[in-house]
This record gives sequence, structure tokens and C-alpha cells, in this order.
Amino acid sequence: MKKTLLFTLFLAISLNAFAQVINQPAAWPNENWTLTGQFDANFLDENPTVSNGSSSFSFNDDAPGSASNNTIAAESPVINLTDAFNANETELTVSFTYVFNIFQGGQDLFLQYWNADSSTWENWEESLQDNSSAQNSFCSSSSGSFSSSLLDISGFTANQLQNFQYRIFYNDNLTWGWGFCVDSPTINSTSPPACPNVLNLSVSNVTANSAIVNWSPGTNETSWEVALRFPGEGTPSSGTSTSNLSFSFSNLSQETDYIAYVRANCLTDGFSSWETVNFTTGTDLSGYPVTFTPNPINAPETYDIALVDLNGDFLDDVVSVGRTDINVNYQLASGGFNQVNITTSFANHLPTWSLAAGDFDGNGYNDLLYGSGNGVTFMKANNDGTGYTEISGPEDVFSQRSNFIDINNDGHLDAFVCHDIEANVYYINDGSGNLTFYQGRSPGVVPNGLGLTPGGGNYGTVWIDYDNDRDMDLFIAKCRGGSTTISTNELWRNDGNGVFVNVADSNGWYDTNYPTDGHDNSSNLGDNVQTWSSAWADFDNDGDMDVYVGASSLANGDSKLMRNNGDGTFTDVTSGSGVLDAQLGIENAPVDFDNDGFVDILSNGDVLFNNGDFTFTNYPNNMPPTGAIGDVNNDGFLDVFRSGTLYVNNANSNNWVKINTVGTVSNINGIGARVELHTPSGIQIRDVRSGEGFEFMSSLNTHFGLGTETAIDNITIYWPSGIIDVITNPDINIAHTIVEGASLSIIDEELADVSIYPNPVDDVLMITTTAALVGRIATVFDINGKRVLNLKLNSDALDVSYLESGIYFLRLESNGKSIKRKFIKK
Repeated sequence: MKKTLLFTLFLAISLNAFAQVINQPAAWPNENWTLTGQFDANFLDENPTVSNGSSSFSFNDDAPGSASNNTIAAESPVINLTDAFNANETELTVSFTYVFNIFQGGQDLFLQYWNADSSTWENWEESLQDNSSAQNSFCSSSSGSFSSSLLDISGFTANQLQNFQYRIFYNDNLTWGWGFCVDSPTINSTSPPACPNVLNLSVSNVTANSAIVNWSPGTNETSWEVALRFPGEGTPSSGTSTSNLSFSFSNLSQETDYIAYVRANCLTDGFSSWETVNFTTGTDLSGYPVTFTPNPINAPETYDIALVDLNGDFLDDVVSVGRTDINVNYQLASGGFNQVNITTSFANHLPTWSLAAGDFDGNGYNDLLYGSGNGVTFMKANNDGTGYTEISGPEDVFSQRSNFIDINNDGHLDAFVCHDIEANVYYINDGSGNLTFYQGRSPGVVPNGLGLTPGGGNYGTVWIDYDNDRDMDLFIAKCRGGSTTISTNELWRNDGNGVFVNVADSNGWYDTNYPTDGHDNSSNLGDNVQTWSSAWADFDNDGDMDVYVGASSLANGDSKLMRNNGDGTFTDVTSGSGVLDAQLGIENAPVDFDNDGFVDILSNGDVLFNNGDFTFTNYPNNMPPTGAIGDVNNDGFLDVFRSGTLYVNNANSNNWVKINTVGTVSNINGIGARVELHTPSGIQIRDVRSGEGFEFMSSLNTHFGLGTETAIDNITIYWPSGIIDVITNPDINIAHTIVEGASLSIIDEELADVSIYPNPVDDVLMITTTAALVGRIATVFDINGKRVLNLKLNSDALDVSYLESGIYFLRLESNGKSIKRKFIKK
């Protein structure tokens, strides 16, 4: 049957065995049964508890009207289970046929049993599913079969056994429902089979046409049978054999109820009983670029805000954290998840404002950063990823967005945290996994600081290479009502020599207070819009990063879409772009949901789908909420995790590719690398980032949609170290793990005649060649191969005056091709 809800889930167990001690039909009408509850007796259509009554139990909840609130139950007499218990028949089931129509999801029909020890009625299982559209005369309508889950009485006390009862209980929950009819039930007792049932049966990755079931062995069996049925079809007699602990169902119908059956095959001990899990497939929203199906997942800790690999297999895991726990649903290569709870030492601070992930000690397992309202805590993974060490400093930091990034480009991940009320803070890695706290300007580390305005207002940071000079710059989305100084967004250009300059200083505050630093508004991004986050991507696929600045209120203006002009400046192209159709809010993140090769924007529960011409179409309904973004089923289509729910992308026919970056000279995650995808139709670019949007931590894997393209010319990676890898003709629809330095460099033949002088040099190195130099990337490495200077050339002169005396190598690079020359600094 079809549901208005996109997804429902409950567990049940069914039995196919012969009852021995108890095989007791209710034999309605039966005066030993009683009616209880508060209900309007005028609308009791069928009463099974009187001598001249009915063989059915039925109540019409619609007829009394909306003012009538009803609870009603048909209760069995006491059934003494002692003999069944002594005969080892410790599993009970109840079966009957029924009709049930729910109005707007408001009513419940339960099978319950009496717990004599606590003097309470307990639910045998979840409420029965509705199975009819009947609005009256329910007992005349077509009915469906119900067989309960097994009730295990092996742990019952003598009191519970001797005073057992069961009942059919209806509750309209103060709503105005339709009604039900239940035919005379039968209760059975059976002995547990010699072959134990499978354990932990669950369903995941439910879409409009597929689902995956997972389970654990009941004992040491190695074979199972799996079957799929519609409700009411009854228990299968056999199933499909499998030796895996998961099974994928495909070609399912949308919005349809299914029951998946799994039983163990213990060979000489026969089969176990069937375990079942019920699920409903999602809705196929034809005409949408892509659709999503909500799948609940157990993420029990308070801060369930991350979708990122924690065990080093490059599969995105579902992460929720608490004060003393990190709960991880590890994604399995075979599909589904394995949930593990890792107990940690007490976290002084929790990620009340943001969470970031990155491997700052380089041991192959990602560490976590918790940004709270009064401090920062790091959770450092041990050398096998099974435990974490808590590290908290004494500093009082009102955290907002947090990131991992190699700020000083020494090959080791540092951390950055927005401060809401003071200058931003950062933690510099000493190369051994130890982090040192800095705030504001720090001579010899970050001389100009990274966001200094009094009062803070620093909300959402993202590290990007906006000027294509092969180093990471910083954009700060700012928000503070009533202050244009504090609320003016900032763009900190990385000059490749350890110095950052704010090129969005529209109100002149930085230039006034630090006149020798070179701050200006040359980028044209110094806007006062109230914003908590921005989405950076190459929305028009022209080779540079554009930005959507999402407004959180209209106090200082609306959201803006800014096109990168390729020369370090941006132009407002908001008008007519469609981005203003998205709702206001605090979360904005770039993502190619439909894999068409053009980056979309997830904006506060709306999705702005990129039309490919720098305009967007907003889809406000049936889209995932803002959350952590990643690939939860490794199908190459990006999904969303939020508040205990996976919003699984139902996918389409578009092609894709994923890249997992592994640094060797650069940080091990490759955070800060620029990844270029070259195809016959053009180039796409991505920056590897830790921390986007405002709060959530998304996948560290790099994802590209390819649309209908079937081939890739090459993947080029510009690592933070300066190393360039070019992978030619890689396969599509697969994840590629690329290790830094794995490919040979490509010589730029255009620069074969390049020469440099004077050599040795004092201050300025001149470059001569017949090829054009402007726009090429000049990188200087020391004798140990460390990058010490990086910039985009605007002339044939290179200032090396601040370098220490020694031997250096100059590399000139463009489009992945390069050439090197050695020089000596006096």
C-alpha cells in the first residue's frame, strides 16, 4: 500500500513453527474477553465480548465527530503460561486479520501484553500499519494478515507467567480518525529453534526503488536466506541464499510497504525463525533534477553533525559526539553501516557551534575539533582509530566556524577557529602533532593576523584559492547588527610568503589601523550583508572560484552572487540569477547534487540547482535540510546527514568521479590542494576543504559530477607543497585514491628557453623567455624541497630579497606543466 510519508521503519519478528502447549484461538464472541477504555459506545460497530456478539472487534472513530476522543481495548482473560514455559515453549506469537485506516497519521492500533510485575500494559511491538482506505463498515472491507513479532518469555517471573493477558488496543490520540476491524485472534507458543535467529537486523539506504538490509550472525553460521514480501502475503517458505551479512533489494516500487525476511541456515540444525524488518520506499519526484529519501539512523549523541571518514577507508562515516563518547556508524564497503561507540575522556568543550575534522598528527586517522561558546577541544585519534585523546586549552574562545588548514604551509595541518567577540584564533602545528594557540597578529607566524576587528562578528570561514596562485586564501562571513565595521565581510589574500592581506576592506578600518599592511577593497567583496556562511565554487566552470554570500537577515541587504573576474576582483551578478528565491538562513554550502557538472547550493533546506549558465532554479520542497554532505552509500551521488536522518540521493544516470587525496610532503589529507578535472567539454575545479557552511563537517573526499560525459582527459592536483600530479585518462564512476608525487611531472616546452639572472642574485631575479610570463605561477623551493615563495607573475621580475642566503630552485608552472631553474641567493 502507499503512504503519504516518505519513509517509515519498524522491526518485527515472525514465526513459522508448530505450536504445542498453547494454540488458543480467542473464539470470538467470548464473554471471557472484556472491553476497557473511554469511548463512545454508540459507534462500537462490532463487540466480541458478549454472548450474542461478533467474531470481530470494530470501532468507527469517524462517526462520533471531532469532539469525541476515544481509547478502546479488547482484553483477553488470564492465560497461564507456566506449562508452556516448562515445556521450553518460550516464544509467543499472536495472529489475526484486520482492517485499519489512519487519518493523517494520528491514530494507533497496538497489540499489547500485561506485565503483572509492573501492572502495566506493554506494547508487543510498534503500532500496526494502516492497510485500508475504508471510511466505514470496516469489517466488510478487504483485510490484511498480521503475525506478531516473537515475544520471548524466557525471562518472565512466575507472576508474569501466571497472570499473562494480551489485548488489541486502539487510541485516536485526541485526533479524529477513521477506524478499524480486527478478526478473532489466535495465540501460539513454540520452542526456540535449534538454529538461533540472526541479530541486529536493520534496513538502510532506502530510496524510491532500492534498500539494503544488514544483520549479524546468531551464532557461527555462514549462510542465510533472504526474501521480500508485501504486507499480508504471509511468511515465505524459502528465500534467496547468500553468504554476505547484507543484501540489496532493487527494482522496488515507490511509496510501497515491504517486509524483508532473513533467516539463518545452520545446516544440520536447520533454519532459524525468520527475522523481519518493515520499510516503505520513498517518493519518485519526477521532474526534479534529483530526489532524496529520508533514512533514519541511530546517531545517539547530541551533536550529530559530521559525515566524514574516521577509519581511513575513504568511506564517509556518520559521526555524533557527546561529552564522553564519539559514536560512529562506519560505512561498510558492502553497503550499510557498523555502529561503534568509542568512550573518550571528558571533553571540556562540546561542538555547540561547529565541528571540523582532519588528521593533524598524520597517523592516518582523522582527528576532531569541537568549537564551543567558551573554548576549543581537540579529540586526537590514536594510531588505529579506536580511541581518542582529549586536548583542551585554557583559552576562552567564543567559537563559530572551525577549520583544519595548513596556514603556514609547512606540510602539517593547523587549525583555525572564528571568534565571535574578539580577534580570530589559530593553532599552529609543530610537526609532531602538537598545537600552539595564537590570536590576532603574531610576528613570525601570521604577522597581519586573520580577522582583527574589535567585537569579532566572525561567523563562517572557508579557505579557498580565489586568485588561482596555488595557495589558500580565507573568506570570513560576518554578522553583527548595528555595526558596519564588525559586519563587513573579509577576504584575506595569501601572498605565498606567510603574509595575509584583507582585500575586502571596504570601510577602510584595516587600512586606517594598519596602514603599512596593504589592506584594501580591491576584491569588491567588502559587503555589509548580515551573513553566517558563504558557498564558494566555480559556478560557471570558467576556472576560478565564485561565491554566493547567503544573508541571514535583510538588515544590511539581501544575499549576493559574485562572479570571479579572474583578476582578483568580483562582480555582483545577483540580479536575474535566481539565488534570491532561496530562503534566508545561516547555512550555505556548495554541492553538485545531480552530478551534471555544475555546482549547486544547499541553502537552509532549499537547493539552488545550477542551470549551467550562472543562473539557478530554487527547489524549496522535498529537498534535504541543511546538514553534513557526503556519500553514504558510495554510489557517487552526494547525500545529507542531519539530526539522526540520512537523506539518501536517489541518483540519476549522470556520471561522476571521486578523488581521495593522500599527501606525503603536504598534509596527509591534502587539505588545501586544488583539484582540476579536464574533460572534452572543459575544466572543473575543487579545493580540498575541512569545514564549510557554518556548523557541519562534510566529506573530505573531492567529488565531481560529469553529466553525460564518458571520458576524462586528466585529473591534475596542485598540492600545497607545490608538487603537481597529472593522472591521464582515469576511469569514471569510481573513486581514485591519488598519493602526492605518484605521477611524473610534465615539462613545459614553451619555457624551454627560459633563463634567469643575475645568478647569484641579491634582491630581484629577472626571468627571460620568448613565452608569455604574466599569469604563470612562480614557486621557489629551498634545497630541502620546501616551498618558500609562491605567487602569480605579473611581470618578468621576482622579488627574492627576503630569502636567506643559499641554493634555491625556481619553478614556473601553467596548466600543470612546469620547468625548473636553480639559483643562488647571496
